[in-house]
Amino acid sequence: MSFTIDNFDLSVFFKEIPCVVFRIHEDEGRFSFSFVSAAIERELELNPILLINDIEILLDLLSQKHRESFLSSLESAVRRSIPWKWEGYFNLPSGKKKWIQGLGEISRSSKTTIDCFFKDITAEKRIFDMFTETSKLTKTGSWELDLLTNHLLWSDEVYAIHEVEPKIVPELDHALSFYSAEGREMIINLIGKAVKSGESWDVEVSFVTARGNDRWVRTSGKAVFENGIAVKLHGIIQDITEKRLSEEIFSVIFKYSTDAHFLFGTKGIIDCNDAAIAMLNCSNKAELLACHPADFSPKYQPDGRLSSEKSLEMDNLAYKNGYHQFEWLHKRINGETFTVLVTLKPVNINSKTVLLTVWHDITEQKYRTELIKLNQILLSETQELTHSGSWEADLVTGKNYWSDEAFRIFGLIPEKEGPNTLSFGRMIHPDDKETYKRVVQNTIDDRVMSDFNLRIILSDGQIRYIRAIGKPLINESGEVTKLYGAIVDITAQKNAENELIMAKDLAEQAATAKSQFLATMSHEIRTPMNAVIGFTNLLLLKDPNPEQLEYLKVLKFSGDNLLVLINDILDFSKMEEGRVTFEMIDFSIPELLKNIRLSLLEKAKEKGLELKLSIDEELSEAVMGDPVRLGQILTNLINNAIKFTSKGKVSISAFFVSRNKVQTIIDFEVTDTGIGIPKDKMEFIFERFTQANADTNRKYGGTGLGLAITKRLVELQGGNIQVESTPEVGSSFKFGLSFRNGSNESIIAGESIPVKALKNLKGIKVLMAEDNEINVILVKQFMKFWQVECDVVGNGLLALQQVQLRDYDMVFMDLQMPIMDGYQSATAIRALSGDKFKRLPIIALTASAMLDVQYKAFDSGMNDYISKPFKPEELYHKIEIYGYEPK
Repeated sequence: MSFTIDNFDLSVFFKEIPCVVFRIHEDEGRFSFSFVSAAIERELELNPILLINDIEILLDLLSQKHRESFLSSLESAVRRSIPWKWEGYFNLPSGKKKWIQGLGEISRSSKTTIDCFFKDITAEKRIFDMFTETSKLTKTGSWELDLLTNHLLWSDEVYAIHEVEPKIVPELDHALSFYSAEGREMIINLIGKAVKSGESWDVEVSFVTARGNDRWVRTSGKAVFENGIAVKLHGIIQDITEKRLSEEIFSVIFKYSTDAHFLFGTKGIIDCNDAAIAMLNCSNKAELLACHPADFSPKYQPDGRLSSEKSLEMDNLAYKNGYHQFEWLHKRINGETFTVLVTLKPVNINSKTVLLTVWHDITEQKYRTELIKLNQILLSETQELTHSGSWEADLVTGKNYWSDEAFRIFGLIPEKEGPNTLSFGRMIHPDDKETYKRVVQNTIDDRVMSDFNLRIILSDGQIRYIRAIGKPLINESGEVTKLYGAIVDITAQKNAENELIMAKDLAEQAATAKSQFLATMSHEIRTPMNAVIGFTNLLLLKDPNPEQLEYLKVLKFSGDNLLVLINDILDFSKMEEGRVTFEMIDFSIPELLKNIRLSLLEKAKEKGLELKLSIDEELSEAVMGDPVRLGQILTNLINNAIKFTSKGKVSISAFFVSRNKVQTIIDFEVTDTGIGIPKDKMEFIFERFTQANADTNRKYGGTGLGLAITKRLVELQGGNIQVESTPEVGSSFKFGLSFRNGSNESIIAGESIPVKALKNLKGIKVLMAEDNEINVILVKQFMKFWQVECDVVGNGLLALQQVQLRDYDMVFMDLQMPIMDGYQSATAIRALSGDKFKRLPIIALTASAMLDVQYKAFDSGMNDYISKPFKPEELYHKIEIYGYEPK
């Protein structure tokens, strides 16, 4: 087929031209080809005949951006009657990308026709891109100065080096202003020489950027002459700040680097840094330099080669390639081997080539690498057992791709493609379908990763739980075209979770039942104990004869011991549930220890034991903490020491450790000369319900909870208890605690007053609500002894009525009573109109030591509580404190 242009058949001529030649015509804003040479089939893989009828075939190979620029450039050329020029890339049908430059002139025969040709500039574009990228990587820019117009031109990288906005047009004076006065003078002289004699320059100089940053640059340039006259200067500027900095800090690195640095010459080691001396365990540099490098290598390397032969090969590779890095087994001067990463770099020093050698100890790294490899193997093997699969969903074609494990999770036989969306939807549990649709749609709309659980139904009706993880794949146009991710069969995990939830519910029910049981047992045991201990205390106040006094002491001792056992069980229960609280009050360490010693002195004397107390003088200052819990710890340890010691002594010591502005640290020690603890039993003595020997309980008694409670109380306060013991010699228990510094002024001075010496409380009127007749008799006896006027009612309802009939200074309220309990009664009293009922002190009289009982009492409106069995002094002080309060 031939084409005629302006009455000439040029088809043969154009056929031989290697580039694409075409004529394009504009008609009412639309363009069409009137001629296209056959070369377009080779260059753009298009049929020229089809293009004559449809320009869209060509335009479809362009991106939207290049399509628009192609058409707009043609329109501009026709409208303004100017030459046409355009650049863009075509996405060829074969998948190749080709950059094309279009050039053309308005035809002489028609102002709406352009004669054009396409030129393949793909190679030039690649070279330009490479040049641009190289400039960025090397931080090198080019410049040009027109000496006739004094116009200065900078490349983008020059702007970047100077930290100047590209929109600013540089001038010579402005460019020189970045340099110091000395630098400007040098560059002006170099320019003068270049213009005058054609001498080029290449120098390094410092300047300050537009943002105030110091930089070093290498600047070079030369002049271009025309007819013997310099008309232009051009050159490069390279940012060498890092190079200069590297040179400046090299000596510092050599000296202070943690890697070993050496200079090796033909005769041995020329120099080294301090790290090399330390790495090789040499005593000083002289000792190291006196050695030959071979002295620091074993005879053979791990690959079986002689170190002497292999080292020569490594050196030669460094000289040949200019650099060489490898692993090497070295040995220290003491013979210990270690692995290093060796870097060899030939450098010139005093015109001689030597090897700059760096050793980086990778012994630990090698170990970790081996560990990582092992972990990777284990992980790979583990993944085969995790029952997880991968998947991909093509949103364009609608096809799904699953791994074999994904098929097996769904109970399907692996196939080439996964089930389609409709089939997959049928396998999702009906209750989870909406969640699945919503999450998938959010993943597509919001372009975010999804991670959720859902249930699937297998063909046999079995339900499985899976974890689905998905992520969107976004194409160049910003569209989500695929979803891909993983699925994990979590059926076993879900079943375990459900079982754990059931177990947790059962455990919580058991804990509640235990708390209720302990509260009930506490009340039921403490109520008769209150009578036993209380009446014993009353009888002791009646001046009994010596024989009666002896019996009463035994009775009181037994009652107190039984109360200790009950408290041990309750305390340990509270610790297990994490409900132990600690007070923060000022107290005196010496005073507390003296009181503890006095309280246990009689017990020690009964066994013929000395009970010694030693306190450092520095501990006279008050501290803040919980004296009750500290007393509990020490009393437990001292009681144990007395219990297990038949002769000798028990020593209590408090040692001052340190004090700052905030806290004081104190060590405590309880030492005895008792039976001791066998070495094989030491680790068990702090376990609950455990004693050192099977016959210990039979011989000495106890619950086996004392030391378990002691250890837990020490640890809850941030301490640690230790024990040293020798059988038949004795034991020593030590622990340290820190206390906040306190104030001596805050400590209430004076010792407790004996019950017999307590003054009467005549004039105080008390109402007691108590349904236990024995407790009523007991309390009324003490009230009578202290001349306190006391009325008694048998339940909470009567108490509510009685406080409205008569004015009382305070109310003792039992918590467990018929008709209306103490909580309900206290709440009802507080709800009565009148300020006196809001201010009336109500003291809980409880046989429970459980913390939640105390909290419940406070929540119901009570002011304080006293536990049964009560100490007479404690009951007295409660009446004294609240009975005289202003109402």
